[in-house]
Amino acid sequence: MPGWDRISKMRLAGWGVGACLTIMTATAASAAVKDRPFFRAGNMVLVFGASDFEENGGAAPVVTDFYLLDGASGTQGTDLIDADGVTINYNTGRYNPSFSGEGAAWEMQISGQTFGGNFISSGPHQVLEATDAYTAFGLDDDTDIDLLGGGGRASRFFVASNAAFDVYAEATDLIATDAFSALGYENIRYRLRYQTSGGGGVNRWGQAAQDPSIGGTGITFPQNGGGRWHLDDISTGPTKVFDGGRKTARVRGSIMEQAVSFQSRYNLVGAGINGNNYDLSLGTGEIGATVTYTVYTP
Repeated sequence: MPGWDRISKMRLAGWGVGACLTIMTATAASAAVKDRPFFRAGNMVLVFGASDFEENGGAAPVVTDFYLLDGASGTQGTDLIDADGVTINYNTGRYNPSFSGEGAAWEMQISGQTFGGNFISSGPHQVLEATDAYTAFGLDDDTDIDLLGGGGRASRFFVASNAAFDVYAEATDLIATDAFSALGYENIRYRLRYQTSGGGGVNRWGQAAQDPSIGGTGITFPQNGGGRWHLDDISTGPTKVFDGGRKTARVRGSIMEQAVSFQSRYNLVGAGINGNNYDLSLGTGEIGATVTYTVYTP
């Protein structure tokens, strides 16, 4: 019987060694290299306008914002392009960088003349500069000088996306001098509109785009009648001005073909200048601000 006890202990020891070997083999297998193929198209928005203002030699159209909209609702998209762009206009059949307004005056028109007085703009438009011209004109008691087009300012930026997006705007850096020094953000009326398609020739946009407001509320404030906004409505911080509901891209196409245009329009109000009633007695001065548009996750 004592011998049997010794054999039993040896067998038990043998079983113990076998168990240890099994555990070591399992540990080595768990250190294998892993791979995980996956494919995902993230939420993307591209914004194009101009690389800089016209008087600074800006080029247009140029994509200066490439946003990833993977954050929580109401968060600003991550911009993958380290550049600041400016707005553009579409006229004379091409895209033109906006003027900053510094050192340039309103375009003026002659009204009530007996003959002549034609304004010839060299383009781009909205500023009176040394390359513009007028024809000689006859005058009587009704002849006057007015702001061309009511003195409105307009500019555009374009958005192409594979996902819904919101647009926020903020007015900063108010400047008011000379005859306009008492004016403020509340004296600049603000409107925002968008066009799904437009332009012409090689500068057409939107052939493959759709209305991005469907599923959202679109422009968030009145464009006509009572309740229209002024820049003071967006001067306290980023304010939602467009609530999107779906992507701009409708079918396969290029960035320009899948883009929609957002147009901002501004008018000076409440300063004796409403429509075309500017008078020389109002003197000189300037008022302006910077409006920054940013794309957010809806």
